[in-house]
Amino acid sequence: MKHANVSNVATDFGTLSKQELRALADKLLDQDPGVIDYCVEFVMAETKGLWHGRARAMMCRRLKHCQLGTEQQERLSECILNRLSSGNFSEQFKDQLRLALQIDERHTLTACQLASSSNTSHVRRYSQWALSIQHARSEA
Repeated sequence: MKHANVSNVATDFGTLSKQELRALADKLLDQDPGVIDYCVEFVMAETKGLWHGRARAMMCRRLKHCQLGTEQQERLSECILNRLSSGNFSEQFKDQLRLALQIDERHTLTACQLASSSNTSHVRRYSQWALSIQHARSEA
């Protein structure tokens, strides 16, 4: 796979095919730091290509089990919470919110609380969803 051993994460993510994205997400299971870096960059990239939303969701599910550096965590959290507050996200966003909750629960819950009164219905819906799963966890 041409993108798995990445030295330049500024690669044009828009050129990645569904098969390449799936293979890249699968490589996260190996915990390779280069692949982790590349996937973090992809999750943060604003791409709308074929299967990009699904790949982003799969990567987020797998990144929850990877060793992320403090800077990676901060950048991912900021990116995901900016998407939430702006409403600029697509389907499969719940996996990104779950990752944000794992990375920085307090900051994510605060952002969700603020976004739960948004004028945008999908922002309110996702914010309330994140708050409700966290509430259910705390009661368990």
